[in-house]
Amino acid sequence: MKNSLDSIGGIGSVISAVPAAAPCCLPFLASVAGAVGLSSLLPYSGYIIYFVQAFAVIAAVGALLSFKKHHRAMPLTLTIISVLALIYAYNVSLVAWLLYAGLGGLVVAAIWNTIELKRCNQCQTPA
Repeated sequence: MKNSLDSIGGIGSVISAVPAAAPCCLPFLASVAGAVGLSSLLPYSGYIIYFVQAFAVIAAVGALLSFKKHHRAMPLTLTIISVLALIYAYNVSLVAWLLYAGLGGLVVAAIWNTIELKRCNQCQTPA
């Protein structure tokens, strides 16, 4: 369960950001939301924005737990920077490139943590 928190948080942030994109005027995510039929969630976009931030925090907790296993600071640093970018983009100034960078950073950090965990597990020899 601890290993999957980072992946769930990173992927969950991206998935929950798609329906929230239409009212935020984010063209790429809004077109994806329309293509998969999520534009019907438009009335709930205010709540969905909070879900994106909650998933980002879950990703940060998962990255911290992964860091305790593999001791690689870069995936954790990327996750923290991405979470801060998302929080800033949603609460202070809605800058599209910053939001996209934060979402992309969470996905990259989740993949990176998965690779580091597998690499760490391969190095351990059974006693």
